[in-house]
Amino acid sequence: MFLSPIVAKRVFVTLLIATPVLTLVPIKWTRAANVRSRSGENIFRAKCAVCHGVDGSGRTPNGKKLKVPDLRSDEVQKLPDDELLDIIMNGKGYMPPFEKKVSADQLQQVIIYVRSLGGKN
Repeated sequence: MFLSPIVAKRVFVTLLIATPVLTLVPIKWTRAANVRSRSGENIFRAKCAVCHGVDGSGRTPNGKKLKVPDLRSDEVQKLPDDELLDIIMNGKGYMPPFEKKVSADQLQQVIIYVRSLGGKN
């Protein structure tokens, strides 16, 4: 089945316009995720790295003393986001709660960053 010249032209113009736009969407989403991860990294460095270490390993003087978990480990990475959020918000063991120190959005950014540490040990 062939398209009439008018319909073919419309399809061609639509594809010509839509293709560049559609190829930019995933790039934009990827950049947004990278920005959130970098924000999460900055928050992590400021609030968490003193015990967990910049790399999440927990191999800091405080981390060793308090026996903090390696955030890169499968054990931590397998935890659901809501459980990680609960631990960060309410604290656990010697870890203090951060619910009143950072916003909910910042907590989500930290979780994104912690997820990015997985598999780096």
